[in-house]
Amino acid sequence: MTYQHSQYYEDASIASVLADVARAHRILEIEGHADMSMGHLSYRDPFGRGLWLKRGNLALSEVEGDDFILIDFDGNVLEGTGLRHLEWPLHAEIMKARPDVNFVGHSHPHFATVLGASTEELKPYNNHGIWFAYEGVPRFAETCHIITTVPLGVAAAKALGNAQALLLANHGVAFVGKTVPEVTLAGIFLEKAARFQVDLKASGFTPIEPDPEEAKEKFDRIYPPKAQHNFWTFFNRRLDRVEALQGIGISQISLPPGV
Repeated sequence: MTYQHSQYYEDASIASVLADVARAHRILEIEGHADMSMGHLSYRDPFGRGLWLKRGNLALSEVEGDDFILIDFDGNVLEGTGLRHLEWPLHAEIMKARPDVNFVGHSHPHFATVLGASTEELKPYNNHGIWFAYEGVPRFAETCHIITTVPLGVAAAKALGNAQALLLANHGVAFVGKTVPEVTLAGIFLEKAARFQVDLKASGFTPIEPDPEEAKEKFDRIYPPKAQHNFWTFFNRRLDRVEALQGIGISQISLPPGV
């Protein structure tokens, strides 16, 4: 199977976008975001009705194009069947606060959650951390609980501000994007940057923190739209190879050599 990015489809329907969002779920599973049936991405409905949210009781690795429900910004289910995730207010309130955001993700990746359970600030120590050079990654520490109420969703959205990712203290992360590739890369790079930082601190080495302005220039240089598309299609090719071996719905623990 050869992956085709949806921007090249003549039909820019909701279904074709959700097919990409489903693939994003499965890519995130491979890239360290798996946690049983927890975790979900959403897509802002292009007709202003609310948002399309992954239905509950599915692992990230199990999500396909029809595994979404449409809810309004008050949480009412408008289309689709299946369980509505309890944390819908996190998605709804971020989208209400951020009109530039079309996609919201929430998951429990190990290393980013470790970082979020500390007072450590994510730094641009490596190329993945550079993704967050402009706005950083704030922390929402008002609660360690899941975001199941509108007031908590409002508070989390406020903590996120203009950033592309948010550490949820003792809980997990949220991440956002204008496009499917952008939200997916934000989630992947957040976990990779957190893992690098945890390893660096554990090594006992003295970290070298890049100059903030140079870090921003580096982001502009290495992550233009063309590069983002290239990385997105790389992760899709990787997904195709994994699923060709194991099928959809199998959580990949370790990849065979060369995959």
